[in-house]
Amino acid sequence: MKKILLFLLISIAVKAQLSSKAEVVLVTLAPGKELHAAFGHTILWINDPTNGIDRAYSYGTFDFKTENFYLKFLMGTLPYTISVHSMQDEFNYNAQYEKRGMIAQKLQLDSLQKNAIFQALETNLLPENKEYAYKFFYDNCSTRIRDMIEKNAPGKYTWTQNPSLEGKSYRDWMNKYLAPNSWVTLGMNLALGIPSNVKATASQSCYLPDNLASATNLASKLSANPVSLYDAEVAPEAGFDFTGPYVILSILTALVGFFTFKNKFPYAADIALFSIIGVLAWFVFFLGTATNHEVMAWNPASLMLFPFNFPLVIWFARNPLKWKIYLQIISVLCFIGIVWSGMQFWPMVLVGLPIFIRVCYLSFIKK
Repeated sequence: MKKILLFLLISIAVKAQLSSKAEVVLVTLAPGKELHAAFGHTILWINDPTNGIDRAYSYGTFDFKTENFYLKFLMGTLPYTISVHSMQDEFNYNAQYEKRGMIAQKLQLDSLQKNAIFQALETNLLPENKEYAYKFFYDNCSTRIRDMIEKNAPGKYTWTQNPSLEGKSYRDWMNKYLAPNSWVTLGMNLALGIPSNVKATASQSCYLPDNLASATNLASKLSANPVSLYDAEVAPEAGFDFTGPYVILSILTALVGFFTFKNKFPYAADIALFSIIGVLAWFVFFLGTATNHEVMAWNPASLMLFPFNFPLVIWFARNPLKWKIYLQIISVLCFIGIVWSGMQFWPMVLVGLPIFIRVCYLSFIKK
């Protein structure tokens, strides 16, 4: 009964028309503390005081209670939805509770364009339309709003006026929001494949909410000057993390190099090293080949880490002479993978160097 009532209410809303006093407002949230909020968020607010309409639409909503949540998230099959709340509720939660900055930009649209956007949003809310396959770079909370505006207000964006949003890859834009010396940053970069290195156009760079807000602001025909709804306190800049990957992996590489040079690297250490890196290698390979995350495909990190080294290490580390050809081939592939990965994000080199040192040494043992 509740579902039927909800369907009827949404159907009525879809047919409703906005008054001449209605406003369409782009609201941009600053990045939050949690990883899923680290890149900010975009809300499209329809405010029509004449008709009592106050609806703040958000894409990219997900439910932690979804059955097999973590498996679906890993596989890229987790259903994401559009949701709607009042602007007051959004403000209370994001500004008052999460302490995230909020900036509003009123879009300069005519009545037909405003109504077209409103009807499209309400149509998306219908049960048969609200779920979609989320794509971090291509189909998220920001790109959906961008596409909504472009479709229903064609010609309002003037992308050629936004050279500051061109020239960077999807990966470069992502890393701008992540701490350099961070295990999360390293892990996310290890998981991304060649598609993430594509240079994003000004429009494509708007997968980030801040970029969409910037593009909207620069497009003088599209929006009024931005207004701050809430100014969050500026978080202190994080200092150098001595437990981050730069330090830990550099120490590991130095130890592997030292004991290899001294010819005192034991068989058990090879087993441990190749097993730990091997589990990571198989995980990276799985993400790039067995999930719906297309941006993780064709990953050079798989060459650098080479999954088959685990469990083959059990045999080639004990009898390297019998595996000489294999080890020499792996040395070449690992070198290519290190160079290629380093060109994308240089700290990834630190993950591959210990493996490279060992396979090179084992491949040149003569007795």
